[in-house]
Amino acid sequence: MNDNNFDKLKEELTNITVPTEKLATLRQNGYTKYKKRQKRTRLYFKQVALIAVLAIVFVTSIRVSPAFANAVAKIPGFAPLVEMITKDKGLKDIVDNEYFEALNIVQTKNNITLTILGTIADETGIVIFYELEAPFNLSNLETKEFQLRQNGEVINGSSTSGWPYTEASKTIQGKLEVIATSKIDYSQPDFEIYLKFGDTKETSFTIPFTLTKPIQPSKVYDVNKPLEIDGQTIYVQSLTISPLRAELKLKADRQNTMQILQIDQLKVLDEKGEEWGKIQDGLVGLGGFREETNSIFIQSNYFRKPEKLTLVLDQIEALPKGEDYVEIDFLRQKVVKVPPIEDFDIKILDSNSIEVTYKPKVDHHVQLFSDVIDAKGNKFYQNSFSVYENHNGFTENAYQFDLKGAVNPVQIYFFSYPHYLKGSTQIEIPLTE
Repeated sequence: MNDNNFDKLKEELTNITVPTEKLATLRQNGYTKYKKRQKRTRLYFKQVALIAVLAIVFVTSIRVSPAFANAVAKIPGFAPLVEMITKDKGLKDIVDNEYFEALNIVQTKNNITLTILGTIADETGIVIFYELEAPFNLSNLETKEFQLRQNGEVINGSSTSGWPYTEASKTIQGKLEVIATSKIDYSQPDFEIYLKFGDTKETSFTIPFTLTKPIQPSKVYDVNKPLEIDGQTIYVQSLTISPLRAELKLKADRQNTMQILQIDQLKVLDEKGEEWGKIQDGLVGLGGFREETNSIFIQSNYFRKPEKLTLVLDQIEALPKGEDYVEIDFLRQKVVKVPPIEDFDIKILDSNSIEVTYKPKVDHHVQLFSDVIDAKGNKFYQNSFSVYENHNGFTENAYQFDLKGAVNPVQIYFFSYPHYLKGSTQIEIPLTE
């Protein structure tokens, strides 16, 4: 296909008006008939081959053209996968290597139909693609509870659920994701999804499913080397590459004079200069530089065979130790300590909430704070936060903390702040498992 024909195809697809509800019905009817007949004719294999070719064209084009992605996203069931592929190049490799497992399990309750479309699973976690259909608007339907169970037990880890819909819609496509705290055992690949929604009847679904495709093992590369930048040391402990994500384990030297907060730019390069960056959508890591374990998730190059991998760290956030927290006495409604940061102001709102106004030199719309330590050394946590930019270029943050039982004054530690170490640093990853 030459460039002119390809551009014409993209334009035609973008202008297609897709009858979403009708296609969804046809898709389910077709699948039901297929399950009843189970006939594998030559024609069927030709259709599968054609679909495979189209899938490769779709995936390649999605990464090239946003217009093409928008057109394909109109097709029921494609939207969540399209969204992930546009943000994570490792997902393109997963589709190209047929690692996605289709499920198409349907269950209806209280006029809500839930279809589990398919899944991507590895030792680190599982991503589940699903679709909701109803004769009423679903865009404001809240996901109240999500659990992934195995052998009757909930898989421990971090989970995300939901969808990006803001406009009224009777059909919703979304994804569920679980990142396990320990390696998932697939020797008995039987699982169960539990979903509870916030409609008036609090509709819940319990859907069992069994995975049939073999699970690819993770590749673990031990590094255990220090990186020096601006007088500070960061230890690169290991890189674990799985189909869904790569996990980089880092640790800050306790002798550092600066408290490392976040690494804003992190990437892995192969010998050709192709790069894999941080995860852009979903959970981006576990732990932190204040903790014993700090894992940062990177897009996966699992299905590639690089001859060389280089890790590059840049824009490393850090504050001087002792100036990496604010101290507040909520009992006396008094701000005890604020680090010497220009254009930085704190207002106490009530017995457990504050408002922070600051003017960053770069775009910075993420949470500032994480853990809270009270006067007796007990740890407390943040309940909620909101971030927005006002008309003067200042960023305003509101934070609420769970301080039940806390002894004042408390120290609230920075999670992120746009103050950077000078320069960047890199290290070669030894490709020996």
